[in-house]
Amino acid sequence: MATEGPSGEASAVAGVDIPSAAELIERARALAPLLAQNVERCEAERRVPDENIDLIKQAGLYKVLQPRTFGGYELDFGVYVELAYELGKGCTSTAWVYENNCMHSLLVGYMSEQVQHELWVDRRDTIISTGWAPREGHAVKTDGGYMCNGQWGAASGAFNCWADLLNMPVINPETGALIEMRFFLLFRDLNEYEIVDTWHSSGLQGTGSNDIRVSNLFVPDYRTILWNACNKQPDSETGKVFLQGCGVHHSTWYSAPCNDWMHWTIIPALAGGAQTAFDATVARLQNRTNLFGQKLGDTQSVQLRMADAQTKIDWAMLSLRHDVAECQHYYEAGSCPPRAARARWRSHSASQAQLLNEAMASLRYRDGFNGAFSHQPLQRAHRDITTGTAHIGTDFDVMGGTYGRAMLGIEDPTDPLKV
Repeated sequence: MATEGPSGEASAVAGVDIPSAAELIERARALAPLLAQNVERCEAERRVPDENIDLIKQAGLYKVLQPRTFGGYELDFGVYVELAYELGKGCTSTAWVYENNCMHSLLVGYMSEQVQHELWVDRRDTIISTGWAPREGHAVKTDGGYMCNGQWGAASGAFNCWADLLNMPVINPETGALIEMRFFLLFRDLNEYEIVDTWHSSGLQGTGSNDIRVSNLFVPDYRTILWNACNKQPDSETGKVFLQGCGVHHSTWYSAPCNDWMHWTIIPALAGGAQTAFDATVARLQNRTNLFGQKLGDTQSVQLRMADAQTKIDWAMLSLRHDVAECQHYYEAGSCPPRAARARWRSHSASQAQLLNEAMASLRYRDGFNGAFSHQPLQRAHRDITTGTAHIGTDFDVMGGTYGRAMLGIEDPTDPLKV
């Protein structure tokens, strides 16, 4: 399918073969052992090796949420969840970078056709990092665009990407007051931003979630989008839902506000890492004995702890899959999800994080002194999951509060995630 671009030229990449979901998931599953070979290097270098990114690109996995009009597959969000989960079984840091960078294709799909053309036609196979946390970062409106300055944190995979989507406050230059929040798409090959090496962390060490610095940069209007245009709330009174952003693509997920799916971009990679750590622990404990000569696998305490840990990992993924499918059901039908359901999805994401944390902590305790060694998958998974679930999207104090207010019928205009 081809469409006319902003200048009248063909803006689509024609003749794209769309693999089935099953085929893509199998490709991701096949990559996991290859990614696992680079785990220690990934952590040591504090960034995902380029070989890992190339493998994922060659498998077509970055195209899963990319618009079909611009050469992508534009598949369902649930497929993306499964891909990140399978990659997480090989390397949690690589899968974290994948799920963060891949979902940005959906956000850019909200933007002007001109910027999408520049990203996916003028530049091929470009993936996008994001600076979510402004460190004194801001923009000021000027003729034809904005002047941007500041520094942003947590740009996962920044060194692997050649574009960055910054979450930027637009301020009144005289008072400093916030006017609005916007996304700004910047290109690294145009030297529009600098990557600042700040990522020295206990977990997810290989994600390279460094800072992005911008100095006196002019960004044209068409390369920005209002945050509220990505988060158009369904009308509960009329039951009407709205296309997000420019509304130029057709996937069901262009009707869902980004606040309804953003929190699902955290758990899949972590759950994959948890499953690998669990499997490695099973393999070790099947034949290991303690100082008293007891075979640990024969003790009820170990058996119960293993059952508890696997059940928590299972429930985290089952809950996630259920909620994604439920969300799709509503928006596919063009109907407004109930307020309580939307808040529940967010609360569940935080609970899924808690389940994974609890599973890893329990296994670490049972693994004794051995679990402290850096070469053991369990200690790495524990560090990665503890770090990853500190994300705002899995903060139960925030997400649970929104759900509690929804159930009690309490309106809170100060809630940034109100539904």
